[in-house]
Amino acid sequence: MRKCLLVLIALLTVVRASDAFSFDNDMLNSKLAINGNTVPYPIFSIFVMPNKTFTVEFDNKSHTGNFQFHHANGEALKTSSNLPIVSGVVGKAPIMAPKKPGHYVLKTTNAQSGETATLNVFVMTSLEKVDKTGKLNGYTIGKYPDKPLKNNPIYLPPSGLIEVSPEQTDVRLSPNFTLGQFLSKQQQGFPKYVHLRAGLLLKLEKILHTLNDEGHAVEGLTIMSGYRTPFYNKAIGNVQYSRHVWGGAADFYIDQSPKDGVMDDLNKDGVVNREDAVWLANFISNMSKQGAFGPRIGGLGIYGANAAHGPFVHVDVRGTLARW
Repeated sequence: MRKCLLVLIALLTVVRASDAFSFDNDMLNSKLAINGNTVPYPIFSIFVMPNKTFTVEFDNKSHTGNFQFHHANGEALKTSSNLPIVSGVVGKAPIMAPKKPGHYVLKTTNAQSGETATLNVFVMTSLEKVDKTGKLNGYTIGKYPDKPLKNNPIYLPPSGLIEVSPEQTDVRLSPNFTLGQFLSKQQQGFPKYVHLRAGLLLKLEKILHTLNDEGHAVEGLTIMSGYRTPFYNKAIGNVQYSRHVWGGAADFYIDQSPKDGVMDDLNKDGVVNREDAVWLANFISNMSKQGAFGPRIGGLGIYGANAAHGPFVHVDVRGTLARW
């Protein structure tokens, strides 16, 4: 299918990281370990429930430093009933999240390297707040399955959801991805709600960085579909246990040259078709075989064009290999 037939639909239904900024390849010299995940980026995000603890340490155990909580506007938090401990020593003890759901910022300083890092702390709203009609503050969530698929705990309903206001859509979750890119595509107003897994952000960043490291100049990945509410997932006829519903999957393509809303001719054969998704999937598969994703292995799917979209690939972090 010719690219020009798909441009309008694609531009209306996707959000590009490169619309807001170019590829950011900044890396920490001294990595952080956040909830057990090694994070090499100076900006990252975690998603926690109110009053729950999380861990932040320097990957280099000989390094020391401090942390300080801030409001999203940059103002330092003051001790309150919402958050009794607003600052401290990195790695000394688990850090407690604020009591009130919302977006907070935790900044760390490394005494040895002099580096600072920004950690977006999204305190989630409990899934129990979803009413009997399947709505949360007017936004339709739907209903998660009562039983996990094959009794696998990764398919248990999430504990909570991130509330998103219009001004939060541009918040960088990691160097090259924003919160707005992962919102469910259902046509409803704000506040919206989303669930995400930090492992997915790490996997997408790794793919983007490796593409650039190997000579493929790519500013960003165009996310066609990130999180899907159970309601939206059912409405589009997708399988009940799609990893999108648990915030652990993304459908995307590369739209770099020309930037026209659909997949590039990645295999350089002069046409844009399913073979370009195959090229991208093979690139990601080779990364997986080399252990690039660590525990964040998962599904990898290839999709061709139809009347609604161009070629794209699916990746997820289910923890087991799946290919289609």
